[in-house]
Amino acid sequence: MRHKQGDLFSDYAKRQVRRGRSSHGKGASQNRGARVQIIATVSCLWAVLVVGRLYQLQISEHQVWQGSALRQHASQFKLASERGRIFDRNGRILATSVPGGSVYVRPHQVRDKEYAAQRLAAHLAISEEVVREKLSSESRFIWVERQVPRPIADAIADEELAGVGYYLESRRYYPYGSAASTLLGKVGTDGTGLSGLEAQFEEHLGSLELKTAARRDGSGKLLHVSQEVSSLPKGQSLSLTLDASIQLIMDEELRVGQERAQAERAFAVMMNGDTGEVLGLSQSPSPNFNHPKLLSRELLKNHALELSFEPGSILKPFVAALALEEGVTHFHELIDCEKGAFRYGGHTINDVHPSALLSTYDVVVHSSNVGMTKLGDRLGKEKIYQGLRQFGFGSRSGVGYPGEASGLLRTPNKWYPIDVATHSFGQGVAVTPLQIVRGVSALVNGGELPRAKILMDGDSQYQRERVLSSRVAEMAKAMMIGVVEDKGGTGSRARIPGITVGGKTGTAQRARDDGRGYEP
Repeated sequence: MRHKQGDLFSDYAKRQVRRGRSSHGKGASQNRGARVQIIATVSCLWAVLVVGRLYQLQISEHQVWQGSALRQHASQFKLASERGRIFDRNGRILATSVPGGSVYVRPHQVRDKEYAAQRLAAHLAISEEVVREKLSSESRFIWVERQVPRPIADAIADEELAGVGYYLESRRYYPYGSAASTLLGKVGTDGTGLSGLEAQFEEHLGSLELKTAARRDGSGKLLHVSQEVSSLPKGQSLSLTLDASIQLIMDEELRVGQERAQAERAFAVMMNGDTGEVLGLSQSPSPNFNHPKLLSRELLKNHALELSFEPGSILKPFVAALALEEGVTHFHELIDCEKGAFRYGGHTINDVHPSALLSTYDVVVHSSNVGMTKLGDRLGKEKIYQGLRQFGFGSRSGVGYPGEASGLLRTPNKWYPIDVATHSFGQGVAVTPLQIVRGVSALVNGGELPRAKILMDGDSQYQRERVLSSRVAEMAKAMMIGVVEDKGGTGSRARIPGITVGGKTGTAQRARDDGRGYEP
C-alpha cells in the first residue's frame, strides 16, 4: 500500500513538472515572438528612413547636392591671357605678350624624384632643394615655375619625365628691358597689372580673361588642370608719347652719372616744351620686369612721378620771373647781395659765392640766395604762393598716373617769416621731377604751361595755360641760358659747343631726421 501511495505521489509530481515545463515553454515562445516583432518593426522603420533619405538626396534634392559637389570638386582655373601691346610714339613695341610655359608636377606620378629634381633645377635655374620640396608634396598637382620662356618649357617636355609637364599661357615681355619699366609697370603671374600703366589701364590692356576647367579634392587642393586651349584672348593696345631711342640714351647716361656721383638714386624727365608730351622718363636703378623676381617693392616706384624733393636753387628762375612779371624789379636792376651774408626773419642767409652787387639777371646766373631773398621779400608770401601754384607746384600734373605725388606747397597762413626767403631759393617746398620740367617748359615756350601727356590720344590740340607774358618768359629763358653759357655761370659743365643750352643748377640742404631744420 505504501508502495502504491509513493508511486501515486511520484506520478503526481512528474505530471506537475511536465505541466510546469509546458507552461514555461509557451511563455518563452511568446516573448521571443514579441522581440522579433519589435526588431522587425524598427528595421522596417529604419529602412523607410534610409530609403526616404536616399530619395531626398538622389531624386528630390538631386540638383541641389549635385551643384554642391560640382562647386567643391570642379572649378575654373584663371590663366594669364594675351594683354594688349604698349607702343612708343613711333610704333615700336615697349611691352607685349608672348607664349610661355607654366611647368607643373604631379608628385605621385614621378618615378625617379631625384633625377627629376636635377633636370628641372638645371632647366629652370632654381635650386634642387626647392624642386625636391615640391616633389615631396602630398598634393596631386603643384606648380614648379610659372610663365617660363617657351623654349625652356619645350626642353623640359623633351625630357619626358613622368608626372612633369607644362601648361601654355601668356607672359609679359619688354623688348627694351628696363627702359621706362616703372612707368610701364609690372604684370603678375595671373596676367593682371600690378603697377604703373599696366595697372592703370588694366581693363583696356587685359580686359579679357582666360579660364580653363580644373578639378579639386575635398579639401580644395588642385588635382588636375585640363589641356591647354587653342587660342589666347587679347586685350587692346596702348600708345605712349615716349621715344624708345631717347629713352635708351637717357637710361644709359643716367646710370653712368649715378655711378660717378655715387648717388642713391637718379632720375630724369624729357618733355616737349611746346606740347607737354613726355619723351623720356628715366630712373636709376631701374628694374627689368623680364626677370619676375623683385628684391624690393620699392623698385616698383616711379621716382619721377612719385618722389617729392626740395628743389633748392632750381626754383630761382620761377621766383625771379614772378618778380619781373609783378614789376617789383627789372632785368638789369642792381641788387645788393650783402657780400654773401644777410639777416632775414631771425636767420642769416648765406651765399656759396659771395657777391656785392648783382643784376636780377646775374642773381639767377650766379645763384645768389641773398639776392633771391630780397626779390621774394618784395613779392610777399601771397604772390609767391599764387605764382608757384600757377606753375603747377603743389598739385598733380594731370597725366593721370596712379600714385603721382602733388609735392608740398603750404598755404601762406602756415608760413613763418623765414619761409619767404626759403621759398625764394627752393627750400620749404617739395616738387616732383615732372613738375619741374613742366614748369620750365612754360619759361622757355613763351609763358604757357602745357598739360603733361604720356598717352598718344590722337588729340592734335594741346592744352596750354598762360602763366607769364611772352616778354618775361624770354627774360627767364635768357637767365637759364646764362647759367650754362656765361662765364661764371653755375651750370657751365652742361655746355655743348655749337648748341645753345640753358638750365639751372640746384643743391638743397639735407633735412634733419627730426624734421627741424637742415644738416650743416
